[in-house]
Amino acid sequence: MRIGAFFRAVAMITLVGLATAIGAAAPAIAAAPHPDIANDTVWSDTAGNQIKAQGGNVFAEGSTWYWVGTGMDRSPDPANPLPKSINLYSSPDLANWTFVKALVTQSGDTGDLRVGAWLGRPQLIHNPVTGRYIIWVEVGSGLTNSAGDSLGNAQGVFESDSLTGTFAYQGKQLTNGVTAGDHSVFVEGEDAYLVYVGDSTQTRNVDMNIAPLSADWLTVGAPTWTGDYGHHEAPGIVKVGSTYYLFASGMNWWAGTPTSYRTSTDLQTWSTWSNVANQPASSTSFGTQFEQIIPVVGTAGTSYLYNGDRYSQFYGGGSAAPGGIGRNAWYPVTFSSGVPMLHGATDVAVNASAGTLAWNRVANGRFDQDVASASIPQWSSSGTAGAVKVQDTTSTASNRQLTLGNATAFNAWASQDLSVPNGTYTLKFDYKSSGGANNAYISLKNHGAVESQTSVKSAQGVWMTKTVTFEVTTGKVRIGAWLDGSGGQWLNLDNVSIWKN
Repeated sequence: MRIGAFFRAVAMITLVGLATAIGAAAPAIAAAPHPDIANDTVWSDTAGNQIKAQGGNVFAEGSTWYWVGTGMDRSPDPANPLPKSINLYSSPDLANWTFVKALVTQSGDTGDLRVGAWLGRPQLIHNPVTGRYIIWVEVGSGLTNSAGDSLGNAQGVFESDSLTGTFAYQGKQLTNGVTAGDHSVFVEGEDAYLVYVGDSTQTRNVDMNIAPLSADWLTVGAPTWTGDYGHHEAPGIVKVGSTYYLFASGMNWWAGTPTSYRTSTDLQTWSTWSNVANQPASSTSFGTQFEQIIPVVGTAGTSYLYNGDRYSQFYGGGSAAPGGIGRNAWYPVTFSSGVPMLHGATDVAVNASAGTLAWNRVANGRFDQDVASASIPQWSSSGTAGAVKVQDTTSTASNRQLTLGNATAFNAWASQDLSVPNGTYTLKFDYKSSGGANNAYISLKNHGAVESQTSVKSAQGVWMTKTVTFEVTTGKVRIGAWLDGSGGQWLNLDNVSIWKN
């Protein structure tokens, strides 16, 4: 993961009020991604290889975190699919991830584990009674309905006597005698439950279910709760205090969707579905699909991370898919009076030992959450038509920038409204500019003081970093970029962050 240092020390700036400091010019591209969780980037392990762990789960054992997921790259030749694998990574801090091994790898051209067969949503769990490690994973069922249409998946089960040992395949089984869609496993003490979208004998995706696993966690029983699935998939449960939360994504093929939830105090009686609020507003969970809520338990309390998947790197069909950079995105989740809120932080700093999070309050601050020249998620724009856009202005495909510019005289404005706790903050951004504009500035307003305008109208041919310290007394702030210029003039903006000091 391009999530490096254990905890980002946010510089304490003693000058309260507005102070601007210009840093050293960067070389050919804007600044490197944030050293902890850098969303909208491609994450790498400690060896520099891309992390491939889709659809899995993250859990702690002792002081070590483990992340298991499926490596599911698409082959450039559909007739020769690549083998999928269930990959294991470890980390001391949720920031630096080391590849441990592939626990399961497809091979051959027959059987449930043949190359090209479905292998999805692995859930690695550790039975505290037997001491055994178990993987529940979706495998193809091979079943069809009376019309010959394919039904959902079966549940493949693997078992090992150690975390890094050999996981022996225990075969596959059906849920309550029928196939299933997406699943996860919820563990509470010595009890474990398969949480899944169930099928009927004729139709896929008909209900949501919670079914207990046997004492050895190797067999799924009949569901003890069945409810409406509400056109949701990818279900997962987390317990916060005495309340159980069942989260799920929407259903839009590979694309990002809203995240929904319902609550219970006993795993039996559930509230109706509600959408998780996003800050700032997003209708796609910031270009992701829900996978898991990760509790980060430490000496100072418990924080929660949303584990979101992004499938654009291996999408190859005609239906909708996100275009953003990065296979995964992890965002803070807060619970105010029991109501969850997802914060679309561009960057997140994790103190895993303390169980605390700090984050960049700007969403999509790298402008990499969608394809170049498309809409700009989380940002509003106005002014001359076409004068505000996202484009690749360097040779680095994962380094898109906001561009304000036009071939004829124009004005352009891009902004984002943020709800933030009162306090002192530092704005930081990288910019380049053609110079010569009538006016060009970065604005901070609505935060309780007179609007501040940091000028960026001077010509700047290489990336320059600026920082601004400001005080919030209204619980909100609007960050904006303005350019009023003649044809051919432009401003590039990247790596926008607002951190609480």
